[in-house]
Amino acid sequence: MNKIVLLLITIAIATLLIAIGNVFGLIPACLIDQSKMSTLPAIAISSGVLIASLAYLRDKNKHDAESELKHDEFQLQITKEGLSEVYELLKDLNNSRVVWIRAARVLLSTLEIGESLNVRQCKMAYEIAKEDLRSKLHQLLHTEPEDPTQSDLESLPPQFFYGVENWRDRTLSIDEAAVQSKSKFKAYRVTLDKVTPEPKISELDSCSVVAIYDFTLSVDESFDDPLSSISVWKGDSHNYRGVKQGPAKYLEHKSRYYVVDGKLHKLKKANK
Repeated sequence: MNKIVLLLITIAIATLLIAIGNVFGLIPACLIDQSKMSTLPAIAISSGVLIASLAYLRDKNKHDAESELKHDEFQLQITKEGLSEVYELLKDLNNSRVVWIRAARVLLSTLEIGESLNVRQCKMAYEIAKEDLRSKLHQLLHTEPEDPTQSDLESLPPQFFYGVENWRDRTLSIDEAAVQSKSKFKAYRVTLDKVTPEPKISELDSCSVVAIYDFTLSVDESFDDPLSSISVWKGDSHNYRGVKQGPAKYLEHKSRYYVVDGKLHKLKKANK
């Protein structure tokens, strides 16, 4: 349809130019064997076709933009719900094999849908939603440290990923967790009135673990961090007044000193 409209516009413009040239004597009479007055209807018709074609293209472009926006808004809502579901599945720090597989599948499907977004505002909202989930998962996938004076949070122990209930028991070895994660072989007599139990497999699926952690720890290059535009205060903190005094003194102190092994060291000034 667009090709036909463009063809009509081209013909209309050409006809209009010829008609105008004939009226004002810009085209030799030998080339156009018509009176100048007879070209007036051609001018009117060509102008009408041109205006109608341009109006059609304008309305079509507007309609296409509105359709794309509605489509992206719908897709954006799906991605937000998907990212929210991933967190809901994992937020209680469970180590269920089934739940982790479900969460990983929802996450990967949601990320694929998000890649189809084209409208800038929707893409920005999607990036923000992803960063929000990354932040939540990063806080979630930790446990309380054995020594709080050395660390605020610790990585989940390997025992967790074997799916055992007592993974918080610090005396439990990884070998013991591996043994607990699978049931022993046992022979059953097959009869019509009883079903044979399925073997126990508690360990988390490797692909689901990698999918969750790859997303959590990845850096999205397409995400435009608003903090990147901030300039850190520099100079003498005595120049700051009011509520700025505390953070200004902190930033000045941080720019002058660093800590290693419990000792304070002064930063050397870079040679100019």
